[in-house]
Amino acid sequence: MKTLLLSILLFAAIACGRSSSGNEESSQDILPSATQTGANTAGCYINGKLLIPKNGSQSIGGSPAYGLTTGAGNNFHPPTIGNDYQYFRIANLKDNNGDEVYIHINNMSQGLGEYIVGQSNGEYFPINNNVPHIIAHIRDSSNLIHTYFSSDNSGKIIITKFDYYEGIYSGTFYVTLYNKDNPSEKAQITEGRFDVNIGTLNH
Repeated sequence: MKTLLLSILLFAAIACGRSSSGNEESSQDILPSATQTGANTAGCYINGKLLIPKNGSQSIGGSPAYGLTTGAGNNFHPPTIGNDYQYFRIANLKDNNGDEVYIHINNMSQGLGEYIVGQSNGEYFPINNNVPHIIAHIRDSSNLIHTYFSSDNSGKIIITKFDYYEGIYSGTFYVTLYNKDNPSEKAQITEGRFDVNIGTLNH
């Protein structure tokens, strides 16, 4: 009887252990699918390390510091839709070792299609930079932040959904960046994607 009871308890412990392990795995960060539904998701790999947007807190309280944001210039709206810049910012503002990627398309009047990534001038809202560009802030193993810029023909941003009236913008991207303080040091951003609905983002 004791042997049978011990066997039952052991089986239950193993089953619970498997269930707990499964829950831990399902809660791990994963790269979202590259959708075009306005799912308000985004992510990429930076040198193989996953980046997905995570909200942080602000010292003054109130709304969180949002990890996924977007915006556009004043001339983006009718009569010529897309005739200005639009940006997408993906940032991990929660974890201490979080990184950030800023994607800037200088003019989206083309709508769907490929945008060749060019030389970044390091500005988030550049006035005179007439090319799409990407900036990243990446933490090293010592948790120090380094800034990386895109260079001419260093990657692509591919817009897969451009729906101004529904407010849905989706795309993929990849790029090779260089450290602005040590240009020989590179960072590879791969499998990038974003799927944003302006009407519901951060609401």
